[in-house]
Amino acid sequence: MENPAQSDVPVTLSYSTVAATVTKAAQNLNESTFDSNENVTVRISNTGAGAWTDYTFTTGSAGAMTAPDPGPYYPAGSQNIDIVAFYPATAGTSFSVATDQTADASYKASDLMFASVTNQAKTTETVNLAFAHKMAKLCVNITAGNGVTNITGVSILNVKPTVPLNQATGEVGEATGTAASIAMSNEGAALIPAQTINGGLLSIVTDKGTATYSVADKAFEAGKLYTLNITVNLRAVGTTTAITGWTSEGTVTVVAERPSIAGHEYVEMGDGLKWAVYNVGASEPWENGDYFQWGVTVPYYLAGYSQESPCSHWIAGKTGYDWASYPFNDDPTMAVGYEDASHMTKYNSTDGKTSFADYAYADDPARQRWGSTWRTPTYEEWKNLLNDDDNYSKVWTSDYSGTGKAGFIITRTTGTYKDHSIFIPAAGLRLWGDLVSTSSCNYWTSSLYTSGYQPQLRGWYANFTSEYKQMQDNMRYVGLSIRAVSTD
Repeated sequence: MENPAQSDVPVTLSYSTVAATVTKAAQNLNESTFDSNENVTVRISNTGAGAWTDYTFTTGSAGAMTAPDPGPYYPAGSQNIDIVAFYPATAGTSFSVATDQTADASYKASDLMFASVTNQAKTTETVNLAFAHKMAKLCVNITAGNGVTNITGVSILNVKPTVPLNQATGEVGEATGTAASIAMSNEGAALIPAQTINGGLLSIVTDKGTATYSVADKAFEAGKLYTLNITVNLRAVGTTTAITGWTSEGTVTVVAERPSIAGHEYVEMGDGLKWAVYNVGASEPWENGDYFQWGVTVPYYLAGYSQESPCSHWIAGKTGYDWASYPFNDDPTMAVGYEDASHMTKYNSTDGKTSFADYAYADDPARQRWGSTWRTPTYEEWKNLLNDDDNYSKVWTSDYSGTGKAGFIITRTTGTYKDHSIFIPAAGLRLWGDLVSTSSCNYWTSSLYTSGYQPQLRGWYANFTSEYKQMQDNMRYVGLSIRAVSTD
């Protein structure tokens, strides 16, 4: 604009360190300086007049701000002036963060900042504008842990994306709008309006499924940084409520935990079933756990000795896991190959019972060891998990999560619980005094075998290896693993 009077003073501005608690989008964008060639709206008015004139300045290095051409002048007169500025230059009286902040440009477009100088004398000296962040910043650093290979997506959940902006004072109102998810980059940052979030906060998509983390009434404040350092293990896939321990610096380290029933973790796999994460008697997905005879709730081995390898330390000199040790057999001399179903004292042709449910789960190892609603899967439930190729994928691994343990990773491929998965270790089986067939998965069902010759001697079990998956029958005295389920 043309200088109308010699007394008019040109406007010369600079900006200082961008005020923040410190926050790719890269995690250090707009942390201490603007990138060059960013546009900033500058508004100038005589103090108290409220008659603003807007200009667009351009940022440069070392705090420089370049005026538009032709350059602006302070309003004529002797009174002092007010200056306000905001970034991005396009911010209006309503401001919304981008719902996809994976790129630098969309991240910066969400980084609302405001600066003001009031009652400033007209001066030929440079006036410095100190900018302050008006959003909260979340930095997320995610590591793929046990059983997880790749992190493919990160989103902040339940974010109200819009705030009203007073362009004269920089005051930002309460966050509004329909709650949305904000996509961001791993080891990056995202910006959200100040607000309180209760419930799902973070969704992490991995090659093994999605892990969702939650908070309880967590307040995110403007101008503050919140850093989440998270290791996602296979056991974290599924909905959790695991974010705790915020510090005064706004940093949290997360240890993922699964939802559980009576202290035992589960994964919802569809069809109304919650499958336990690990075998009965185990505490990790890759552990064999205990070995049970069909319908016997106590594993038959001498306490204090490992079941992970062949063992000759059996109770009272017995070999164990044979007809002599089976409590529902009244003929301890019955030999293999000479069985007689009439010696079965329970689940026989007389009582007509064919499932653990028929005796209110009194003989169910899962129910009696874990309590609550846990139980051993039925024949149909195991068969569906193994053979329904439209709903589940089955991938054999010889080294689960670096543990050296072989077994199947079974993943839901359809429906609400798509990408939820469990690992079924190849635990082998107990026969007499030995642990055998250690390259196969052998898991009891709660269903009695009901066909063929003397069926009451046998129970159904799931039997699968790297080469086949099938339902078979086995003698009730054999020691097999139990993977529990619940429908509640």
